[in-house]
Amino acid sequence: MNHWKECLLEFLFPPRCAICGNLLPLEEEERRLCADCKKEIPFLLGETCQLCGRKVTQDMLCTRCRLADYPFAAGIAAFSYETMRRAIAEFKFHGYRRDAKQLGSLMAEYLQRYHTDWIRWTDLLTEVPLHPKKQRRRGFNQVDLLCREIAERTELVYVPDTLARRVDTLPQSTLSEEKRRDNLRDVFLAVKEQEIAGKRILLIDDIFTTGATLRECTRALLRAGAAEVRVYCLSVVSHETEEIKEIHRKMEGK
Repeated sequence: MNHWKECLLEFLFPPRCAICGNLLPLEEEERRLCADCKKEIPFLLGETCQLCGRKVTQDMLCTRCRLADYPFAAGIAAFSYETMRRAIAEFKFHGYRRDAKQLGSLMAEYLQRYHTDWIRWTDLLTEVPLHPKKQRRRGFNQVDLLCREIAERTELVYVPDTLARRVDTLPQSTLSEEKRRDNLRDVFLAVKEQEIAGKRILLIDDIFTTGATLRECTRALLRAGAAEVRVYCLSVVSHETEEIKEIHRKMEGK
């Protein structure tokens, strides 16, 4: 059934380059990049925020992360969300499970080329969980599939389902930054405490927007005894939220 669904999706939505959106010839389909984009993959490089991974000009932290109370020790992202918007939407909402291989391999490549110290640091990988109801509707947890590909290519240990999502919350994308915090409070529970205790954990997600989900997942892991948590996302939203812009305006007015 899933095979026929994916065949139909390939016919209706033929594979396109994750970066530029151009149709892919068959010989380029596996990597999910066209020949031109493959020559120079637009990974996030240079000066980046040490907590979320987005580009910064001078400081070690972007404004968003300076104002936040994130409990994770560090964070990186392979791409800007604006670059990967199309690929992520097809992966999550059009049922393109095959895209996990290509996107996960790009995440692994980013670690291997630019953050080998993170590979050495990590005791285990784990994923941001979906609520079981949402996972049944979608048919898979996209972050679980990314983790499996990263683990296969880097030989990192992947321990799935270390966290459980106890409440089927409203989609974070529909809420303001303040309401995102309330929406996720006490939602996540660590369920594999013996495997977490004393470990340095690399927490994987697909998009870093405000960091609210990653904040609450990290707190649950630390409560369960994790030694330290870092976060790694496929993409990070580059623009500042309206809430942060409003804080700027108020600070400038003082």
